[in-house]
Amino acid sequence: MNFIVRHLLPHFISAEEERKVKANDREHNEKFQYTSNCIVTSKYNILTFLPVNLFEQFQEVANTYFLFLLILQLIPQISSLSWFTTIVPLALVLSITAVKDATDDYFRHKSDNQVNNRQSQVLIRGSLQNEKWMNVKVGDIIKLENNQFVAADL
Repeated sequence: MNFIVRHLLPHFISAEEERKVKANDREHNEKFQYTSNCIVTSKYNILTFLPVNLFEQFQEVANTYFLFLLILQLIPQISSLSWFTTIVPLALVLSITAVKDATDDYFRHKSDNQVNNRQSQVLIRGSLQNEKWMNVKVGDIIKLENNQFVAADL
């Protein structure tokens, strides 16, 4: 086992690229294309809500089972009941869950917007300027005051 760890494993693990950050030098740090400071905790947007939400809901065994029953009830030779008796409960469960998920995600979008638009004081070209949290860059020097909200990535 020790042989594997010392000789074989290092060939499979790539070394992390070295980062050189200069404090208060945006031009230098922008060359490295760091990710933005914009916080996104929401799961959906308007275009992706329906397909992603349905995909997530059909990961549940019960929903998949009811969909399977619905498909079987579309075959008249097999089913003695109408397809309507399966689609109504399934559609009701999917709709209620979708409304709950949409509401939760709306509040996530709202919270993200509040955090991203909070003002902070950043030292830019020798003077303190107000900047939104989402516009703070790697290497920026930030003035913090007592009891001020601080992002976890500072």
